[in-house]
Amino acid sequence: MGDVMQQAGYVTAHYGKWHNGRAQGYEPWNRGFNDSWLPDDYVHVDNLMRHNGKYAPTKGLMEQALLNRMIGFMQEREADGTPFLTYYAPFAIHRRPPSKGGAPRDMDSAYFSPSPYLQLIQEKVPAAEPWNARLWAMLMYFDEILGQLADYVDQSPQLRGNTYILIAGDNGPALPSKVDNNALDRLRRMPSGMIGDKNSFIDDASIRSSGTEGSLRNHLTVWGPGVPSGAVSDVLLTLSDILPTLAELANATDTKHMPWSGQSFANLLAPTAEPTPQQQSRFLFTFVASGAEGQCPQVDRLMTELLPDLDAEREVMRPQPLLAYRDPTGRSSMKNCIVGRFKDFKWYGSTDKVFRLANGSHIELPCNEVTGEALGRLNLLFNQAARQWWDSVVAEPDSFTKPVYYIGQSGSLASNVEANGAIALTRGDINMTSTVVFSGLGYVCYAVNIVTRGMYSITAMYNSRFRGPRPQFTLAVGEWKDIVAGTAPSLTNTLGHKGGPSGSRLGTMFLEKSNGTRREVCFKMLGIRQRPDRPNPAKPAASQQQQQRDASNNSGSSSSSQISAEAAAGAPSALGNLPATATQYGYATLNRAQPWSVKPGSYAAVQGSWAFRLVNLRFIYLPWVKDMPRDGCCREDPSTGADAGTVLEDALNAASTGAEAAGAAHASVKSQLPAAQQASSSSSADAAPAGIPDAVAQAAMAETAAEPERYTYFNATPAMVQTEREVRAAVRKASSQAAATAADDSSSSSSWRGVASLASYGGSSSSSSSAAVLSKSTPQQVWQVLKDRYRYADGQEVFDSLYRPCYAETKGMCVETCG
Repeated sequence: MGDVMQQAGYVTAHYGKWHNGRAQGYEPWNRGFNDSWLPDDYVHVDNLMRHNGKYAPTKGLMEQALLNRMIGFMQEREADGTPFLTYYAPFAIHRRPPSKGGAPRDMDSAYFSPSPYLQLIQEKVPAAEPWNARLWAMLMYFDEILGQLADYVDQSPQLRGNTYILIAGDNGPALPSKVDNNALDRLRRMPSGMIGDKNSFIDDASIRSSGTEGSLRNHLTVWGPGVPSGAVSDVLLTLSDILPTLAELANATDTKHMPWSGQSFANLLAPTAEPTPQQQSRFLFTFVASGAEGQCPQVDRLMTELLPDLDAEREVMRPQPLLAYRDPTGRSSMKNCIVGRFKDFKWYGSTDKVFRLANGSHIELPCNEVTGEALGRLNLLFNQAARQWWDSVVAEPDSFTKPVYYIGQSGSLASNVEANGAIALTRGDINMTSTVVFSGLGYVCYAVNIVTRGMYSITAMYNSRFRGPRPQFTLAVGEWKDIVAGTAPSLTNTLGHKGGPSGSRLGTMFLEKSNGTRREVCFKMLGIRQRPDRPNPAKPAASQQQQQRDASNNSGSSSSSQISAEAAAGAPSALGNLPATATQYGYATLNRAQPWSVKPGSYAAVQGSWAFRLVNLRFIYLPWVKDMPRDGCCREDPSTGADAGTVLEDALNAASTGAEAAGAAHASVKSQLPAAQQASSSSSADAAPAGIPDAVAQAAMAETAAEPERYTYFNATPAMVQTEREVRAAVRKASSQAAATAADDSSSSSSWRGVASLASYGGSSSSSSSAAVLSKSTPQQVWQVLKDRYRYADGQEVFDSLYRPCYAETKGMCVETCG
């Protein structure tokens, strides 16, 4: 929508919910919207939003905050005279999703019902059912928000005569079971009497579907120039009709876009509106698989256990048996999942039953069921049209595909690879809902586009429970053929030593840009390690590594042809003893061969009762590492092994790679300084710190309170809370001591030296000048230095995460219910 309207010269804006992806490259500011305010889900007061990708705190009620910004946007357009499009998707009319543990919300927290409105509802006679009362109070609140929007447009001389407002729902309501199970309460909630709701599977012999009118039928209200007041049309429309309608109203017809899925209904907005023959005779179909096995058992398996077959190019194979309208035996397959409308008739592919919804009735009652010869004729028409529609869906190049995740997208250090976006998995060992559920030694793969060349810290976010030895996992990045051959960059490590929702670093990996080549990230559970892998090639001493690194910075990396010749001759090189397969990767040597197909007996199955759900893979770009390390592309993080210590020890170990790279950068800068400055900087800045500065452990902890509420979406362990507290304490101490340290020639004392060294790695010529720089910095700036240098490259990696894990494990529960 935004892309099309921008091409026509419109300034576009988005406010509220966004279900088109939160991974990098799929946010509204990357999908055609000039201005975007994306709230944190269901935080209705003082919401920390993202404004065009940057965090921006807001005060007060969320919907009012969004409306204020929307009106401000329109005022700017009035001032500069440019046409505009705003897309507003409120949270206020939605029931809050289950909690992070999966338990349903209680009545008070399910709906956001500001007390003044709730009190008005509760005073009415007869008393409303409590769930309904909270819903109606929420609707009163939102009605006031919409009223302010309509009043502003109506009272603006510039907007009133040339602005359209469209209000529509996207599906039927999600009824609480207490309301759904009481006929009177349900009727008060849905006065239309329509059957079903957003999540209901109707197990009726004539229906056996979740696609009832109560699930799909919705309103559309249009206000604007030339639209007759109070006019009502019963012409059949669908949400995909809105974009071509907007394009026609805005004269945005000369734009580049995918073929429209819908039809413009601009003609129906005129005072003398008449539907076109095409509008009167169209068939509309909806794929309504809810996961209910009674309706679409094969689709439930397709989306959770199988995934569509891929061709040799790792694209979805078209056609294929898993996507057939009917299976080879002639029995219904995808047909069971389709419902259709034609004029007044409603057809269910699962039963071939047809209902006539006429005279204001939109209820699939026995008295509305079509029988006899008429049923046969209508069934023939619906089946022919449905097959044609389904074949067109399968043939579309983007259907049944998953997102391509962008790694290193400009403007963001952290990149998400969401677990439920897998393109392939091990059938029988993996079950995919909103997370990837491992039940055996299997793998799962994702399509990625590596946008930025460089070093990445890779973290797995998961939910686990192991009572015995923890299994090892391997993560590989590259073309599928290289992953299978074991020649792609990879990391192998032990995960699962932190129970419940958690995250563990796998290590660091240097990645080259995709440059149009299809790349994948594959994550595999290997099992319990039974015998050691082949030993790592012997690494040079530290001083020798530094010499090699300096030589690489001066003369460039070895060419792939040189590496190939050395490896083919079996001669040891400056890069160590390379496995023969490493040369196939071309641009990178590996610090260890990581075969995708392990040798028999290397790993054993996980014994006993266990659980592992992959939620997300996060790639954190480390901008200070500019070149491939000479000792290989990949380094496992020892802190995530089975013998890992506390989270603080994890942080100490994890700092080494970044600190080592920072030390190399400092050495390069120092070599270009005058001798006197080189000498002055040697005492305090030559040696890269081995971990978090001493100031972390020695800071005035009494002045720094623990903040467990930071961990909005994780069950934070005491160790996690303590680590974050210690880092903030270090910032506090560094800031308070900076001025004194700047005037003190003995600034290499242990209480300050670590933090001073950090700044010197950024280019300062001495520890005292580093302290002077820090003395002029705010605590936030010092905190940013610590984050950048010590794997806190993005605060989302551990706490304050925008990415909210969604555990939609119930059959039939759509993932979007999570927010």
